[in-house]
Amino acid sequence: MNKIIGSVGRNGKNLPADVALIQKLLNAQKIPGQVTPLKVDGKMGSKTISRIEVFQKKILKMVLFDGRVDPDGRTFTKLVGSATEPETKNSDNHEFSPMGMDLLKSIEQLATMPYDDQTGDDITEWVKGATIGYGHLILNAEWPKYKYGITQDEALELFHSDLTPYVNTVKTKVTADITQNEFDAMVILTFNIGRTAFTNSSVLKMVNNPYATTAYTNLEAAWKAWNKSQGVVNRGLTKRRQAEWDIFNKGIYQKW
Repeated sequence: MNKIIGSVGRNGKNLPADVALIQKLLNAQKIPGQVTPLKVDGKMGSKTISRIEVFQKKILKMVLFDGRVDPDGRTFTKLVGSATEPETKNSDNHEFSPMGMDLLKSIEQLATMPYDDQTGDDITEWVKGATIGYGHLILNAEWPKYKYGITQDEALELFHSDLTPYVNTVKTKVTADITQNEFDAMVILTFNIGRTAFTNSSVLKMVNNPYATTAYTNLEAAWKAWNKSQGVVNRGLTKRRQAEWDIFNKGIYQKW
């Protein structure tokens, strides 16, 4: 259910979750002259305030527009009532979005020199967790190629190459009609847990069939269960799963 706790906009409380919801609702509007979507990051800024004002002026026809959305106010009621539903389509017709790409890059972080993914330490010899670029796991046979590092452009090229199989897995394994943000969230999840794990997961079963019998009461629980490293709950993975779920469920693209 769409609701905000406090006011959003000029002189508002501007709680991050409330701001993100208003940004998402504004992006769902067809406002004349407003083509570029707002960044859904939960941060109040001049662009969000300006978009609220334009909505009030052009859609609500308000003479005295204040750039603020109140929980029980006219602006919020109209935003919720007139928001267009996100387009759903077969996963095979989706591509990983620029917003998803940028978020995944910020999560994985660029490393132009090899490091041990298990410890975060720089390395000069190959180890099992040897990593470079945007989360590229270096095979033993690849070590001579990457041991002296790579450029940022090479890292980006490697990232795109690495990403393709994960995108294709989501495109081929998801049979339900989904939105762009749902597709992006599943690509980011799959990139982290692996293609085989995603293919065999309760997440995929429940996305394809909401009535599927699994060990979990709902899709959110199944998604967030992927928060363990070597059998132990990992704080970083817990936060990552929440960020992915926010993309899937709310269309909020924000790193923790």
